[in-house]
Amino acid sequence: MSTVRRMIAINTVALAGAMIGLVAGAGPAGAAVPACGNTSLDYGVSRTDGFAGHSAFVLLYRNHTAASCTLYGYPGVDAMASNGRVIAHATRTLTGSAGGSRKGVQLITVPPHGFASATVEWANFNPATSGPCRYSAGVLETAPNTTKSVPIRRSVSICSLQVHPTVLGWTGQS
Repeated sequence: MSTVRRMIAINTVALAGAMIGLVAGAGPAGAAVPACGNTSLDYGVSRTDGFAGHSAFVLLYRNHTAASCTLYGYPGVDAMASNGRVIAHATRTLTGSAGGSRKGVQLITVPPHGFASATVEWANFNPATSGPCRYSAGVLETAPNTTKSVPIRRSVSICSLQVHPTVLGWTGQS
């Protein structure tokens, strides 16, 4: 093989390798979607619904950015006294009477202007005694992947207070 042909062959192989590297690292398929973080989400909450001695509402998260972001896991939910003291932490459960995730805990990608949600539920009576339960003055929530806590003016019972995993959409169920 002549020197010129050998140089062309070497350059062609090098160029092909460089092109493969560029294609593999290019575009959305090669890029990881970042976590939503403290500044990507608007917080909301559905109305409280009651059923068979239980009540629930859905925490809503709207991605207000122009880029997709991810959420994974459970929101933090604390029942708060009127003096601002935490009186109960919600237990993290996959499902309950009001919804949850039949698919388990999953990494979800929230599209631009899309919604994610999680269900919060509680018993309106003490399951151990069938007697009354203490109620909170409000709730403090923290979305997954964030450190931003937001107060919610909702009274919840501290009896069997649960939060389910964050799911895609606005229903709190998957």
